[in-house]
Amino acid sequence: MPALKGRAGCESGISPEFHAFSRVFQFMKDPYRAAVLLKECGYDGVEWTVRPGGFLDPSKASASEFLKLQDAARKAGIKAENVVVSFLRGDDPGAERLVMSAKEAGFKSFRVAYFKYDRSKPYKENMDAFRQGFDTLDALARKSGLKACYQNHSTYAKDAPLLGSLVWDLANVVASYDPRYIGIQYDPMHARAECGPSWDHSLGAIAPWIDIVCLKDFHYILDPANPKDWKRKLVPAGTGIVDYAEVRRLMSLEGVAPRFTVHYDYPFPTDEAGARACAATDLRHYRLFWP
Repeated sequence: MPALKGRAGCESGISPEFHAFSRVFQFMKDPYRAAVLLKECGYDGVEWTVRPGGFLDPSKASASEFLKLQDAARKAGIKAENVVVSFLRGDDPGAERLVMSAKEAGFKSFRVAYFKYDRSKPYKENMDAFRQGFDTLDALARKSGLKACYQNHSTYAKDAPLLGSLVWDLANVVASYDPRYIGIQYDPMHARAECGPSWDHSLGAIAPWIDIVCLKDFHYILDPANPKDWKRKLVPAGTGIVDYAEVRRLMSLEGVAPRFTVHYDYPFPTDEAGARACAATDLRHYRLFWP
C-alpha cells in the first residue's frame, strides 16, 4: 500500500492517531475508567459524548466539567480533542455556552447532529436551509476557535433523509466555507452503504474539509420488512465489505491526512471485559491499513 503524507501516514515519520468514539462505553459512567480501558487497548485518544445520556450532560457543560473529561483522558495517557454534541445549529439554545466552555478546557473541535431534508420542499429550498444552518456553525467556529464538524451518515429512515447521505450534497454545501472552521468527519462505511460501488468518488469531493475519518464496517442483508429490498447491518471491523485498502489509497491520492476515530455501531458488549476485547480487535484491524 502507498505511504500517506502528514499525520496519518509513515512518509513523514508521524504515526497515525486512532481515537475512540465513546458512546458505547457510556455504560461505564466513569470517564477515567473508560479512558484507561482505551489506553489498554492501544488507542491514542477519545471522542467524548456531550449530549443527553453521554459522559457529560449538555445542561452541566461548564468549563470545569469539560476539564474533568480532559483530566480523565490525560491521567489515562490519551488525548481528548473532539466532543460530540446534540445541538445542530450554532445559534441553538446553549450551543455557544457549551462550545466556549469546551474551548476554555482545551478541546479543538465539535461534531454536531444531522440536518434533515424537508420532503415537502424542493431541493433548492432544502439546500438554502442547510447553508443557513452552516452559516451559524461557521460563525460559532470563528468566534470560539473550535472547528465545527459534520459527519456524512447514510439515511436510517426513509421519511427523514439526511444531508450528507450522498456526500455530494454535503460537498455542495461546504464548498463555500473555510476548512479551518468547517470540517467533515468522513465516514467511508456510510458512503459505501448509501452510494454502493460509486462511493469512492465522494472522498475527493470533500477532501479539503476532512478533519476526521470515522472507521466502522457493515454489509447488506435483506430487509425483513420487504424481502425485495436491502438494509445495512453494522458488524465488527473486517467482517463487512468496506474496502479500507481503497480508502487508504484514495486518502493518499487526495493528500488527506486526518486522525481516525473508531466507531462501534454493531451490538457491543456492556461489560468491561467484552468491551475491551471488541475495542482492541477493531483497532488491530484498522492498524493493518495505517500502521
